[in-house]
Amino acid sequence: MSSRVHYEVFVKKNRKAGWVLERAEEVRDEAFKLAHELLARNPDGSVRISKEVYNEADRTFRSVPVFNGGNERMTAVKEKTGEARLPCLAPDDLCKSHGRDTIRRVLKDWLERKQAIPLELLHRPDLAESLEASGTELQHAVQKVAVANARDSDASVHGFVKQANELVQKTLTRLYTDHRNKVLPQVSAKHCFGKVAAEIHASDSRPYRLRAAIASMLKSNRNYADKLNALLAMSQALPETGEVREFALCELDQSISDVMQFDAGREALLGECRDLGERLERLTCLYDGDDKAEAISMSPDAARQVAEMIQAGDLPACKIAIAQALLADLESPRRLRPSSVREEVRLARELAQKLVMSADSSLPIDALTKSFTARSARLLQPETIDQMLQGADSPVDQIQRLFTLEENIVGAPNKRKLAGYIRSVVGGHPAESWFVRGQGSPLERLAILARFQADVRQASYPDEDQSALSQQIDALGMKLIQETRVFDAIEAGQQSVLDRANGFLRLATGGALPHGDCLADAQARALRLIKSEAGLSEAEQVEGRPKLKRIKSMLGQLGRQGAPTALRSEAPVAIADDPGAADDRFEN
Repeated sequence: MSSRVHYEVFVKKNRKAGWVLERAEEVRDEAFKLAHELLARNPDGSVRISKEVYNEADRTFRSVPVFNGGNERMTAVKEKTGEARLPCLAPDDLCKSHGRDTIRRVLKDWLERKQAIPLELLHRPDLAESLEASGTELQHAVQKVAVANARDSDASVHGFVKQANELVQKTLTRLYTDHRNKVLPQVSAKHCFGKVAAEIHASDSRPYRLRAAIASMLKSNRNYADKLNALLAMSQALPETGEVREFALCELDQSISDVMQFDAGREALLGECRDLGERLERLTCLYDGDDKAEAISMSPDAARQVAEMIQAGDLPACKIAIAQALLADLESPRRLRPSSVREEVRLARELAQKLVMSADSSLPIDALTKSFTARSARLLQPETIDQMLQGADSPVDQIQRLFTLEENIVGAPNKRKLAGYIRSVVGGHPAESWFVRGQGSPLERLAILARFQADVRQASYPDEDQSALSQQIDALGMKLIQETRVFDAIEAGQQSVLDRANGFLRLATGGALPHGDCLADAQARALRLIKSEAGLSEAEQVEGRPKLKRIKSMLGQLGRQGAPTALRSEAPVAIADDPGAADDRFEN
């Protein structure tokens, strides 16, 4: 495929939406593949492809429709008449952070093959000549920039192509001319960078010449690891304070940041990591500037130097690059600890706590929340949940393991999904069998359910899920009560009537029963015992007064806890104060 041709794929998601440029492809088959994928994802939408043919004579593109899919037919595209205006207008603009970032993105493959960074391409004639000689690389990069800028602009793609080509030619012309005229410093790795920076600062203080000196000193380094070490060595050669240090360190910071943007550069900085969790630990320590952390001690020496400089506030651009890497890795689909879900949960919590404490403008809280929400969703994949529950001794153990996830995941959708997993366990036959007919006494199993329900009520599940899960636990408790007849046994026991009533109320107030029907049943049985003939008779006796006072206290406690109004009789209060009132208060 000629470098003068590309295919622009437009999508309209529904009838009311407008046409949007989705992507430009250089290969026809890739454009058609993308178009069909878009149609599959948007059944009510439409897709079109236009073939853009570059005219060398006037440096413009001619559009030719080649495909139209969906409900709406392709109509003539309104010609864009606005003036193209790139963010970078002069060669020096390409040396700024946004310019270098654009160069890295559109020439990523070429730069990685050359193990070079944007600063070197902009200040080394040999690299610039190599890129020009590659034939298609440079033109493809120009097209990518033009298409991206035309997407949200009223100017045409060919207008941006023309402007981008003019900017490239200006940059190359200046570089080649300055090289011939020996304007660029001729230095090597053997020179002391501190002295080179001081001389440039004393002469004209031009960052352009300083960047050229850095590029020249990096020329002998063949890979990103060597370049990273060379740049850090340059920083160590600078004066500890003063204008020269400030002048030079700014450019070194940008260059080290450029190295970090490449996979091989980050690997050179972090060293080999056994999994994503260890990588994130090291990135977090770098972001914090914690050069004494154990994770940093296991990294190459370059990591310790970078951490020290970040702690001193010397590498702001590097800190931003590390923050970007942190967010990208947190949102990646890979597991932090593939071998252990529990270790993954623990590590995720530690990272979240540490990063939230360190968050600033380069790593804002909302971006962290978004990343940890995505990370939480990874923990809730069915295969991960299965791995977490594997080897559990009982349904109780399974539920407890799922509860540990709640405080370690972020986002209402994730909380809702976790609640669904818990409901499936609580409502399953194994859980019902264990709680109704399991080991230990029925009251012990009821207390476990009450504790689970309390955990649910204190957690931050969405309201409807919290209510549903709480009711499900209460319903399981009622099934236990009915099938084991444990309340019937207490109510028909050999103790005195008021003691049996006290027993029910102690269960209710002591957190041994789930809230809901279980609690209401216990209260109702207690009041039925108190209102019985035997209860009224016992209440009139002197030894019944202390028992009635305890009943009064527990009913008051239940009232404060929000027990149903119908179950909070004032009769025991009156009886406690005047036993003779028993017949009058309870005769009905």
